[in-house]
Amino acid sequence: MTILLVHLPVGFEESYPLALAAIAAPLIEAGYAVEGLDVARCGIDGLARRLDRGDVGVVGLSVWSPAVSAARVVAETVREAPGNPVLVLGGPHPTLAPDDVDADAVVLGEGEVTFHEVVDAVAAGRALTGIGGVHVRGVTGVSRETVDLATLPLPDRTIFGVADYHRDHLPTSGRYASDVTSRGCLYRCAFCSAPALWGRGHRYRPAEQVVESWDRLATDHGVTGVLVEDDLFTQRRERVIELCERLIVSQVRVTWELLNGVRPETLDAQLLDLMHQAGCTRLALSIESSSPERLKAMGRTPSLDAVRSAVEATRDAGIGATGYFMLGLPGETRFDREATFDFAASLPLDMAHFSVASAWPGTAWSAGDLSAVPAIERSTYYAAWYLHPVRAVRAARMLGVRPAQLPQMMGRLLNWMNKPLEARRAVVK
Repeated sequence: MTILLVHLPVGFEESYPLALAAIAAPLIEAGYAVEGLDVARCGIDGLARRLDRGDVGVVGLSVWSPAVSAARVVAETVREAPGNPVLVLGGPHPTLAPDDVDADAVVLGEGEVTFHEVVDAVAAGRALTGIGGVHVRGVTGVSRETVDLATLPLPDRTIFGVADYHRDHLPTSGRYASDVTSRGCLYRCAFCSAPALWGRGHRYRPAEQVVESWDRLATDHGVTGVLVEDDLFTQRRERVIELCERLIVSQVRVTWELLNGVRPETLDAQLLDLMHQAGCTRLALSIESSSPERLKAMGRTPSLDAVRSAVEATRDAGIGATGYFMLGLPGETRFDREATFDFAASLPLDMAHFSVASAWPGTAWSAGDLSAVPAIERSTYYAAWYLHPVRAVRAARMLGVRPAQLPQMMGRLLNWMNKPLEARRAVVK
């Protein structure tokens, strides 16, 4: 029996299927035959052809909310496959809306242990009801305690090749890979579903395990940069210090970046200096708005002075600083958004991103709470930011792009924004 783990694209950025690599590792250790399939690369027809071989017993599908429509197409394809493979969903969207997509079972929350138990049950011909952390339509299994991350094997990086996933918009050389060093967040921001997914807590992998993971990425896969995708890497200062000190001593041959949004108030000059010594080259700050009223309503610290200090300290430490800003917040006006842009432009940021607020499952918002943001308005902010010569040069420097490469960078950036991926020649329909 083959276990087929299916990856669905989310948005326009190519991301490594880290969750599937994580649940594959214990299965492979147990002797199961596990394969990975990226629908973005082979298309839905490629998935159907693979299933037609008739040896797949379980299909595992990880789903983010933006990919729900594509997930339904995958589910329909699995239902038509010979041998009636068992379809198991996991990931953020099924955890928070388990009956939203047709499936035989849904793994709620962390998947490494639970999905393994589901596979064992299928292999033994047992029912899936009653397994902790598993939802079967109409029958929710008993809850499962959170997993000790130290007990989990490192993600398997073979079923999805590390070299196949890259950042297409950068003309500079280098190979990047995603990793997670902790799970959960102690905060409850209105726009974030992390507490609903993991509970209001924070667990982290031992520092020595993180060092081993990154060393393997460098040695076995030629990785030069790690993209850390923790919900909030810096929420436990003493843990960050321990990890940085171990990275420095171990001399792991990778740099690393925090691109998931760091709360500014968790940073200080001493910590940032240590992070830079340990290889941190870039981080994104979750700034969101310049309105103290909006920030407070979101569960954020409404101190713009603290934000400015954090940006300045990041740059002073030699770390590139990206600002994340959110448009369309509840009660927001165009005046508020323009004020947020002006505040962003006043900061010494290397880059900025202006996203539109969404009411995904697990957030504190409903669709009716959010303010409308015309697409042309958002595009205007991006144009005003990146067509500014000083900001364009600053972004190029952070990305390691030489002046002569600026036209190439802009061309690839436009391609990156307007076309999902060069590798995505097939579209799920």
